[in-house]
Amino acid sequence: MALFMIGYCITTGFATYYMQYVYGDINMYPVLAGVCGIAQLAALMVFPLFSKKYNRKQLYSFSTILIVVGYLLFSFAERSLVLIGVAAVLIFVAQAFIQLLMLMFLADTIEYGQWKMGRRHESVTFSIQPLINKIGGALSTAVISVSVILAGIKTADSDVAAEAVTTSGVVTIKIAILLIPVICILVGYWIYLKKFRIDESFYAKIISELKERGEIEE
Repeated sequence: MALFMIGYCITTGFATYYMQYVYGDINMYPVLAGVCGIAQLAALMVFPLFSKKYNRKQLYSFSTILIVVGYLLFSFAERSLVLIGVAAVLIFVAQAFIQLLMLMFLADTIEYGQWKMGRRHESVTFSIQPLINKIGGALSTAVISVSVILAGIKTADSDVAAEAVTTSGVVTIKIAILLIPVICILVGYWIYLKKFRIDESFYAKIISELKERGEIEE
């Protein structure tokens, strides 16, 4: 969850710099933000339909692939607002799916903890989410700050022309907003595949045994 949030926050936090210094028009940032917002809302609405047809691992895998494709497209978009918009839709639809899945994974650990250790810690478990969000925000801010300095950006004011950043500075921006988030998200996905045990069948087994032990109601 932390790795995913770091990647997500880097992308959203760097968007204004990308639109100003790579695309070349900061005034188009509200358009990009609007597209991202609509994509996320649409994803939240259709997620229940997909969750009925596909299991969580399939949805997570599909969403991860969608994010990688979106970032690849983003890397070639630069001054094409259409390509930037399409890439943003792919990325933010997938991110909305993954954020919902993360909440489900987190909720499942409550019953897992009760089954494993005989104690139920709902408040402690759910308090992890805001902590992780803050960690993601803090570390992403650090990455953005360092990247801005390395790119040679001295101000984010809209009156600074895109030409004020060198070619190497543009490359630095693209690495920060595209490559680092992809790496974080893919490593997080790898950890999920290797370490997260609670799939639908295992969760059903947990619930069944908890009912047999009389620890939850039928």
